[in-house]
Amino acid sequence: MVEVIPVLDIMNGLVVHAIAGHREKYRPIENSVISDNPYPSSILSGLKNLGFTTVYIADLDAIMKRGDNTDVINMAERLNFKVLADIGRRGLNLLDKDKVVYVIGTEYIEYPIELKLLENRAISIDMYGDHVLFSNTRVKINEVLKDLRSIEYKKVLVIDLSRVGTELGVNKSIASKLTEYFPGKVIVGGGVKNEYDILELKNLGVTGVLVATAIHRGIIRKPTY
Repeated sequence: MVEVIPVLDIMNGLVVHAIAGHREKYRPIENSVISDNPYPSSILSGLKNLGFTTVYIADLDAIMKRGDNTDVINMAERLNFKVLADIGRRGLNLLDKDKVVYVIGTEYIEYPIELKLLENRAISIDMYGDHVLFSNTRVKINEVLKDLRSIEYKKVLVIDLSRVGTELGVNKSIASKLTEYFPGKVIVGGGVKNEYDILELKNLGVTGVLVATAIHRGIIRKPTY
């Protein structure tokens, strides 16, 4: 079974449509089948009604160090969602809770040598094409796989920012490679366009798929496949 995990990108207190990592272009969600407005409470309720049980919340204001949307994470927790929460590097200083797991992205650490800081945490391998993003550099995925596999992680997310919100399809070759290294732990995001993508990822051994656009468009409406 593979779980579909809806993504809520929060900016200025609203759910926004993330496109290819260009945060300056993000605008509030429109024309969603989930909700007629971009308020997190409405979208979370819509997802709950469809049977989704886990959500990924990216607090973009916290990530960019210009605000805080902890109230949205708390709201999801009260609605009994399991939450994967990305609040930037600050998540390193917080302990995971029963229903909230803090995801730490590689783009919040400076160099690959700092990957050891993420041991036993949920890590997000932030990618752009075949490069892993760090705050001070970009490194080809093949060059950091050895470092990655030498460390034990709670969950391993791999998000291709160049594909987010584009519906261009996911990077299946990277997903296949990571499921070999981290069986039972890999969650993939970026570019999911339809159910066929999800079924292909399921066959590769992926345990979770991050989806936003295809859910808002009504293409994907099931929590598991």
